[in-house]
Amino acid sequence: MKKFWQIGLILGFISFLFIAGCQSGEGEADSQEEDTDNQEEVSEEEEHHHDHGEEQASFDDVPENIEIEGLSDHYHTGDVFKLEAVTEEEGLDHWHWYIRDSSDEEWTVAEDQYEDSYMGDAEVDGQEVLAVLYDDDHEPVAKSPVTEITIDDH
Repeated sequence: MKKFWQIGLILGFISFLFIAGCQSGEGEADSQEEDTDNQEEVSEEEEHHHDHGEEQASFDDVPENIEIEGLSDHYHTGDVFKLEAVTEEEGLDHWHWYIRDSSDEEWTVAEDQYEDSYMGDAEVDGQEVLAVLYDDDHEPVAKSPVTEITIDDH
């Protein structure tokens, strides 16, 4: 009978080690998956990361062949709006959106907005938005007309 207890304790201990080892292995796999996800996120950020702080935005010679969809007649202060850039250019997907609070100001690049859509908050009546499509050499190939955000808190 004593042998059965000893065998039972040994089997129980081995089972415990096996289960504990499996659980710690799952944690490592989860950690590896998280690391892979983080690397993908960094790659996407690096893909679109360039220094825009000193970039002078001049698009006078760029053809205006992008249409903006999704603009409402007016917004209320604090509304979130979404604009979509539509073009017939194929094979290019490097977008920048530029904003300025009035036509008297310089364009500034809207950070973290590198897709063909732009989301913003309606906070300044008359704010202007411009979409620009770039080629692989980071040269502008198309632009939208200047789009004005109208706020009416009637």
